[in-house]
Amino acid sequence: MHDQLVRSVISDVKTDYAYYTFMTLSGMLAAVAFLTDSIPLLLGAMIVAPAYPPLAAVSFSIAGGYPRMAGRALLVLFGGVALAIIAAVVTTWLFNVTDIISSASNLVSKPLLEERVRTGWYSILAAVVAGAAGTVAVIQRKQDALIGVVAAVALIPAGAAGALAAYSGDLGRALGGFVLLAVNILVIIAVGLLVLVAIRPGRADAAKHDAEGGEIGTTSAEADRDA
Repeated sequence: MHDQLVRSVISDVKTDYAYYTFMTLSGMLAAVAFLTDSIPLLLGAMIVAPAYPPLAAVSFSIAGGYPRMAGRALLVLFGGVALAIIAAVVTTWLFNVTDIISSASNLVSKPLLEERVRTGWYSILAAVVAGAAGTVAVIQRKQDALIGVVAAVALIPAGAAGALAAYSGDLGRALGGFVLLAVNILVIIAVGLLVLVAIRPGRADAAKHDAEGGEIGTTSAEADRDA
């Protein structure tokens, strides 16, 4: 794998105020979505979150032999997810103290939250798709906002659901949400690595470069012979 490709992916990992602001807003939207059982708000939370670049950087760094860079990308990812989780808790608390939503309703069984506090085949499938599609998109330099949304589907809802359940005192469902979050992170990174091993980006470019070099050498030799 070319160092240039790895460094390009790593450079996409931003640690500026915009990244942390968007992750915070994503957590807030996710909390409101779960409290109100609103699918549109949950979609908005996933669209806002710039969660994929750090995940891609981990896979590419490991595949490229840069464990320290992978560690740094993980720190950025965990920092953003932690902010989203804190934002979800604070938002829930504000809704409670202002009586917008009573605390008793936090643990009311709601489909949106229930689906994000247990590991199911659909959540694993979302993580697999995010890891595979995201890695191919990065290799082809065709990153799309929708790829980031798929990655956020696997992270933000699970983290926010776990946080909301923990705040409400339901440790069982809280653990389920956080386990789902950890599993999805591992699956996205692992699938990204598998795709990189299978595709081996940079191999085609190297072959093309060698071929072009051979053509140039042949042309030069012919020119010298004609002279």
